[in-house]
Amino acid sequence: MRKLRAACIAGCLMMSSLVTAHAAPPSYYPAEYSQIIEASKKESGLTVYSNIALFNWDPIIAAFRQEYPWIKVEATDLNANEVFERYYADQGAKTHSADILLSAAPLAWLEFLPKNMIEPYQSPEIPHVPAWSVPKPGVYTVSTDPFVLAYNKLLLPEADWPKSMQDIVDVVGKQPAEFDRRLGTYAPNASAFTQAIFWGIVKLRGETAYGWFDKIGPMSDVYRTAGPIVEKITSGEYVIGYLVSSQAVLGLFSDPNREKLIGWALPKDGTVINMRNMAITKTAASPNSAKLMIDFLLSKKGQTAVGKGGLVSFRADVDDPAAMPGGLTYDRMVQQVGEANVSRVALDPEMITGLPKIAPRLEAAFQKK
Repeated sequence: MRKLRAACIAGCLMMSSLVTAHAAPPSYYPAEYSQIIEASKKESGLTVYSNIALFNWDPIIAAFRQEYPWIKVEATDLNANEVFERYYADQGAKTHSADILLSAAPLAWLEFLPKNMIEPYQSPEIPHVPAWSVPKPGVYTVSTDPFVLAYNKLLLPEADWPKSMQDIVDVVGKQPAEFDRRLGTYAPNASAFTQAIFWGIVKLRGETAYGWFDKIGPMSDVYRTAGPIVEKITSGEYVIGYLVSSQAVLGLFSDPNREKLIGWALPKDGTVINMRNMAITKTAASPNSAKLMIDFLLSKKGQTAVGKGGLVSFRADVDDPAAMPGGLTYDRMVQQVGEANVSRVALDPEMITGLPKIAPRLEAAFQKK
């Protein structure tokens, strides 16, 4: 009985140490930050509605739990618009909801922000991240994921491996019959997510972009998600995919056989970068845990974990090669293609009136002939 009691006491002490132990915050955090940490211990976990896959979350949650082992994190894998739709439904039903929203749908964010539903939390990481990564008070960037070109190396001669959108147009123009129905991309008006991609390239290149789509759009099959495009490039049904999520492409290269088969590039005449944004909700049941997660995701440790999860980090001080999918960070992308050839899809109010104007033009470009 004494042995059992001693074991119980030892177990309780061990659990107590796990709850109380945590890494010290960076030296530039305010002294009162300890109050947020202590308050989080009284909360019952953290819920994040997000549109990144659970495998992207795995290294993030593991690293976060090393800092704050008492916080249980539950994250969803929803589509970009569904993050908001689910939150709205929760509010209507007055049920437990998300502490943090994380989504790559800028138009949905622009519609959400005027509703005054986010907590304008000021992170101590703000001076240490790019100004553009904090688009609105309380709204922060999680990752900067590019849309890339992907192609089947075995079907396309090396001399024709594309490095730009114009390269695709030129290669297809030589033998159009060989490429008809063998190109894949997103449907430009399928969702707020896909609209943002095409908004980014049209805003950067204007009529030049329309010219590209007029030529290769009618030969392309279009999708709401990138998975089918990448699978059909792998199988040889498609030769080239363009404006394809880097997540879907770079995630393949853990398999060396895929790396031998699939090539990819940042389009040097227009790399669209997806700005995944996040914010704490005003209805957060665990607001202190949410603040800790926001600050962690913005920190060097957090951005390193973001990179290890297959997303592209934007902090200049992320230096772990394992945190650079495809060798990429935001700064490395800019070095490769040049600042003038980067289009960050931000929370641009012009999208609200601009998207309806470009939608018919894009729809027409992708009509089958």
